[in-house]
Amino acid sequence: MELSYEQLIMVVLALGLGAFVQSLIGFGLAIVGAPILMLIDPSLVPATVTLVTLCLAIVNTWQYRGQLSLRGLGWAFVGRIPGTFVAGGLLLYLSINALEIIMGLAVLLAVVASVFKLSVEPNNKNMFWAGFAAAVMGTTTSIGGPPMALVLQKMDIVKLRANLAGYFIFSCTISLAVQGMTGYFELWHANVALLSLPVVFIASWLALKVAPLVRAEWVRYGLLVLCSFAGVTTFLRGFS
Repeated sequence: MELSYEQLIMVVLALGLGAFVQSLIGFGLAIVGAPILMLIDPSLVPATVTLVTLCLAIVNTWQYRGQLSLRGLGWAFVGRIPGTFVAGGLLLYLSINALEIIMGLAVLLAVVASVFKLSVEPNNKNMFWAGFAAAVMGTTTSIGGPPMALVLQKMDIVKLRANLAGYFIFSCTISLAVQGMTGYFELWHANVALLSLPVVFIASWLALKVAPLVRAEWVRYGLLVLCSFAGVTTFLRGFS
């Protein structure tokens, strides 16, 4: 698969913007980057975004390692296993158009949940289903952050960033394995992701510097506007 220089620049900028948002609030790389990559070339999603998210999660986990505490996430990891099998089946039988519709709906549902400040208690049952939903959404569309973020949103923002990053390492590794077995992850995806990493890491570093100065609400409102636009356009593209 060959991308033009213009397309590659757009991919890098989209992933860089997503990395900045994710490093600032804990998730968002896929919500920002995946719809844009889908518009450039649908075959870039989900593998390219998943691999970049994995690399960013490793960096974010190191940045916020002092606040990392994986206690309580065990049931999310358990839920991740059956969710991954379901996602693998969807990848085998769903078309690109169907995945676009699913991704658009996933983004819009995340926006609605954020607007109404939906809060779910982080008990074992909810953590299991959050892990299951994150597995299905993350493996099929690369957007796996919202379910976990909703359950963990009562955490301190720094702890939220740290724990989501730690979860994404585990989650993205499994997703890439499934994507590889179903033919959705190939060498050219890795090449595009690697070319994007310098900008992604710079964006993450900038977010780390800016984080103490920016109120989370400001970033959240801007993200909701962008997510709404991306969700609607991606959803409608699925019917084209």
